[in-house]
Amino acid sequence: MRKILALLLVVVLLVGLVACSTPKGSDDKAAPDKPEETQADTPDEPDDTPDADEPDADEPDADETPEPAGKKIYRYALAADPESFDPCLAHGIPSATICYHIYGSLYLDDVGDIRPALAESHELAEDQVTYTFKLRDGLLWSDGQPLTAQDFEYGIKRFVNPDTASPMGYFANIIKNGEKVNKGELPLDDLGVKALDEKTLEIVLERPAGYFLGMLSKSFFSPQRQDIVEGYGKDYCATPDKQVYSGAFVVTEFGEGKMVLAKNPNYFEADKVNLDGVEIYTVAEANTQLSMFENGELDMVVLSTDMAPQYEGQSQSYFDGANDFGGPNLRNKYLANKDFRLALNFAINREEYILLGHNGLYTPNLRYVLPQVSGVEKSYGEEYPYEAFPLQGDVEKAKQHLDAAMAELGVADPSEITLKMVTTDAETAKKEAEILQNQWKNNLGINVDINLVPYKTKNSMLTPGRDDFDLIMSGWVPDYSDPYAYLELFESDNAYNYINYHSDEFDGYIRKSKETTGKERMDNLFNAEKTLLEDGAVIPQQLREVHYLVADGVTGLEGYFVGFNFSYLYLDKNAE
Repeated sequence: MRKILALLLVVVLLVGLVACSTPKGSDDKAAPDKPEETQADTPDEPDDTPDADEPDADEPDADETPEPAGKKIYRYALAADPESFDPCLAHGIPSATICYHIYGSLYLDDVGDIRPALAESHELAEDQVTYTFKLRDGLLWSDGQPLTAQDFEYGIKRFVNPDTASPMGYFANIIKNGEKVNKGELPLDDLGVKALDEKTLEIVLERPAGYFLGMLSKSFFSPQRQDIVEGYGKDYCATPDKQVYSGAFVVTEFGEGKMVLAKNPNYFEADKVNLDGVEIYTVAEANTQLSMFENGELDMVVLSTDMAPQYEGQSQSYFDGANDFGGPNLRNKYLANKDFRLALNFAINREEYILLGHNGLYTPNLRYVLPQVSGVEKSYGEEYPYEAFPLQGDVEKAKQHLDAAMAELGVADPSEITLKMVTTDAETAKKEAEILQNQWKNNLGINVDINLVPYKTKNSMLTPGRDDFDLIMSGWVPDYSDPYAYLELFESDNAYNYINYHSDEFDGYIRKSKETTGKERMDNLFNAEKTLLEDGAVIPQQLREVHYLVADGVTGLEGYFVGFNFSYLYLDKNAE
């Protein structure tokens, strides 16, 4: 077993910060020069990249491609193959992790430190909605062609274009006319994005948004080449050679079970990228990943909560921002009943759930919005403390709600009720589902059938109007440090509102939050969260903490919301 090197990592998640994409660990890289910014306002994750379950997949032979002699190749494993590396279509954790490294962005988010990337600077007009970005001199695509503001305009418009059918298209609603363009109600030319010249990009927002710069760190807003996209058509991004890259790495191999990246010599900070390449394997089983790490086949491994206690004092950890929750499908006759949903929520002993499911290493979540995201002056949780449900549950109150629901629904005995719960086929997800199944059976007397499906299958089910699940286990990673990043999912017309929740009261608070600022805006968001939970529309479960090991010679690894940032990682294979 290789000696494990202690890695200093920032564990604090965004407390007091105004942006939330990439919590950062220790590193040895020199901080890049930060050009002067004009009126740099306060910005922002999810990625938001949404769903956060760990899936299974076929396991490859880790030695099928030997590491080239003298090359600095970083090797790690994902639990599932990325579904796509099209910057507009990638939304799962595996894809978001890859896209973060192969596509450049206007700005980068380092632990709430929003710094220019492909942009050199920006100006914010007095109207607080018009941003003018100046690109750096000499920007190049991986094929050596100039990278221009027109590439950003085209890329963002392709993201919003309804023909692209991006699952994250609503993310651009903050841009002027973004929502109407994404719905096909206005033409693309009406979107508030315009290249003024080859180095100048203007973006106009619907309303002031202090977190906007941080949103631009997501691959959805990355540049794209029109000639490449249209030249390859439906085959765009189907293979590594059918794309060009603007990030720290390029894709050289992409297939089931393995992905290979190489350093992009044309990246604007290529001199700060120490790796020659990256090998990413798909390995479903956590035990197999750990064995590969101990055998020297991987340079980093994420530990399951079953494994983490064995490595106390050796492993590192960070919060990845995911709030796992159950999504009740309100098209189901039982789950359409508010009392029935509240019965499910009050019947859960979340303390027991965390102890049995994760050895107590996750944090029980008693509300919906992550408390650590930014409020007005402090963290949201500090300014708006709230516990919707008791830590150990309240079985008596749960039964009261169940009795009320059964009376309204004409059900004589709870054993008549059977729900189909969908989750991934990962071992951890199965264990979580079984704990909930037992608690609901023991405390309420209802039946729950568990349906285990592959990760990609479950992700494909997260759309409104489906009837193939009653409950679905899900999670959300915010794309910026603001409660709205969580709450917008459940607006009535949101394309990601897969629980089919429709509430005039909730929608009203969200609408008012868009029309107000400061404390008044945050009050409206808090009222929206309370409405969501008082309706029992979601079943909060836990906040995640990632535990991992790194090999000797690995420094500069950064943990952030959708995975790990290895752009500036340093790798010394001779370290002891």
